[in-house]
Amino acid sequence: MNIDSTDPLFRPISIEDAMARTGRSRRTIDRWIHDGRLRTVRLDDPPEVVLIEREVVALEKRCRDARATGRPPKGASEAA
Repeated sequence: MNIDSTDPLFRPISIEDAMARTGRSRRTIDRWIHDGRLRTVRLDDPPEVVLIEREVVALEKRCRDARATGRPPKGASEAA
């Protein structure tokens, strides 16, 4: 993963923050992680699993755009 610490959206956020930001359920966020649509990052101190805000925002935008056009979002699994 390329890290750009000057990017304001490159900040770790919790799964709960991702849920609030996107208006999606825990089940949806977990499915996106399981499907590889969102990557997790493990932090050491305090130990927790987080997401990168930029990736959450980008995936939510792709999902919104797909709903508007009636097409599946880019990166969606074929089985979904």
